[in-house]
Amino acid sequence: MGDGQHHSDASLGIYPAASTTLQELDRGNAARAEEILRSTQELGRHIFAAPTYYYKTGIAFLSWLNGKQAGFSMVGGLASGRSVEHLTQLFVLADRAGLLADAALAAHRMDLYLKLNGAG
Repeated sequence: MGDGQHHSDASLGIYPAASTTLQELDRGNAARAEEILRSTQELGRHIFAAPTYYYKTGIAFLSWLNGKQAGFSMVGGLASGRSVEHLTQLFVLADRAGLLADAALAAHRMDLYLKLNGAG
């Protein structure tokens, strides 16, 4: 997708949206692919916000919210690379984009995270 010459949009690897976007493009449904892509843009920008080095914190947090990881911890303490406010906004944006596979699990884990960080 893009302007066909110089500009291109991307899902920034936000799975499953990236996979679904590519499947829609393969089916020739560019309008639906663009709709899916648009739903993830704000989330992608948020995850990759400066300092970009900590984008992995957002990816790991999203993975934990979705039940792909048993806990939210990272080598070298990188889990603390983003503020509670940043990760709370990530949760909201992921929900808006339909990227929380099990809403009840994600809400439970978010509640635990907030309580552990004195914000619950």
